[in-house]
Amino acid sequence: MAIIGIDLGTTNSAVAYIKNEKPEIIENREGGRTTPSVFHVTKEGQIVVGNSAKSAIVSMPDHVVTEVKRFMGTDEKLNVAGEVYRPEEISANILKELKLSAADKLGEEVTEAVITVPAYFSDSQRKATQKAGELAGLKVDRIINEPTAAAIAYGLDNMDKEQYILVYDLGGGTFDVSVVELFEGVVDVKASGGNNTLGGMDFDQRIVEYIVEEFEKMHGINLLKDGSAQEVVLRKNRLKEEAERVKKLLSTQVSVNISVPMILLKDGMPLSVDLELSRIDFEKMVDDLLSSTLIEVDKVLADTGIGIYQIDEVLLVGGSTRIPSVQELVETKFKKAPRKDINPDEAVALGAAIQVGIKNESISSENGLIVTDVAPYNLGIEIIKVIAGQKVPGYFDIIINRNSTIPKSETKFYHTVEDNQTSFNIQVFQGDAEKTVENTFLGNIEINGVPANPAGQEGIEITFHYDINGNLKVTAKLTSTGKTVNAEINNSGVMSDLEVSKSKQKMEQAWDQSELYKDVKAVMYRAEKVRDELDEGQQTILDGIMNNLKGALSRNDSQAVKQFEEQLTDYLMEVV
Repeated sequence: MAIIGIDLGTTNSAVAYIKNEKPEIIENREGGRTTPSVFHVTKEGQIVVGNSAKSAIVSMPDHVVTEVKRFMGTDEKLNVAGEVYRPEEISANILKELKLSAADKLGEEVTEAVITVPAYFSDSQRKATQKAGELAGLKVDRIINEPTAAAIAYGLDNMDKEQYILVYDLGGGTFDVSVVELFEGVVDVKASGGNNTLGGMDFDQRIVEYIVEEFEKMHGINLLKDGSAQEVVLRKNRLKEEAERVKKLLSTQVSVNISVPMILLKDGMPLSVDLELSRIDFEKMVDDLLSSTLIEVDKVLADTGIGIYQIDEVLLVGGSTRIPSVQELVETKFKKAPRKDINPDEAVALGAAIQVGIKNESISSENGLIVTDVAPYNLGIEIIKVIAGQKVPGYFDIIINRNSTIPKSETKFYHTVEDNQTSFNIQVFQGDAEKTVENTFLGNIEINGVPANPAGQEGIEITFHYDINGNLKVTAKLTSTGKTVNAEINNSGVMSDLEVSKSKQKMEQAWDQSELYKDVKAVMYRAEKVRDELDEGQQTILDGIMNNLKGALSRNDSQAVKQFEEQLTDYLMEVV
């Protein structure tokens, strides 16, 4: 049984394994080295993931989900083909496709994976990713940060070097930056930061906005507001598809024609989008987005106390770093050209595979690495402060500091603030602001049974345990009675174990049916094509066999499917 490394991306995902102590990308079942993170349910109810799914974005928008990574850790409900899905379920289907691709390549069942997440992912987003792996039939004991994985991929081939490297990771939907020290086979992450809502799709959106603005100037019609809801959705998807194409071409061309034929009808006449966009104008459109990445870079450098001139190498990771202005921005900042010998689409998956090799010893100890990582944000609780004799709630008290090496445990002591207070409600947050309202709420823990005494006489010890996967557990202990509560932070944005169990069974059935359908799709298509050429009696026989085959598919009866497929093939050979 095999273990694989997976880069579960916003726009594209990749999978890798260890071969002869070196990481290798596994091609998907369509022959690609990366797989679009797109989920599609066909009209027949079959599940499709990857390039085939991506081709349905424009034609069947209600049957497709893209960029689900941005919803991870939320309680968002996604409607696909009339069915409601949680973000974990969509991600699980993407992971399932990667798992099957790996199983085909390796010739054995894949049961476990190391999955990467953005360094700035919250506790709930990390847990949601692990739940997605579980739904896909993967044991996920290890979650690693994407820039750390890229540093691992670089470090394996540079074990003899002593360097400070900066990983600048601009993907389809997220941005991460980490400063990493390499020495004597150690990959030591010093600090991480980022923005979970900044990536290539935001660059695409700027191009979409440009198209909409220019089209409205020319024709007086807003492509994303005027018309029916269905028309607007169709136009939006066509514009996003064209914007992505244009953005990619502008990495190699100084100017690109934007063309979306027959986008709508006006007075019975078709109107098309026909514009020109230069690289210079595109760079102006996204300048503020790129500048915001340098704010995160400066913050991480300040956290480490390492100066720009101490950075020996800059690694560019993520497909969006192919944009020339990104490369120029980094080169200007660090006064050196970033490394060009690392594939930005594959580095993270390769690093995840190396972590697999370290875990299962498929990489020998002589060639292995020691990897340390950090907590990318402050973790703490809400407290009440006494200011000028007044009790003021809503202040954030840090228990684990940002960029502490993990795993990490820290304990702090607190006391009651009210007379006869009989419970503590511990509100857990992450962030950098002094007030909790400006930070991210993670969850709460209640501990009752506090002896009723005057304010300040009853105390509680609160311990945060932050593990190697970036998951947080909290222990609360009443000092007077010894009563203790141990809890993981439960977030409404993460599926429960019961929900996972029910969903997993349903998902496995859907995939079994989809895989069976792929086996017979060609012969069914041929039968439908030739039906009109047959006489009435032949059509009746053909319809009977087709109905039997469809019934067997709906029952997931593989033996019956094979029987009726053979019967259909034989009959077609007889009549055609």
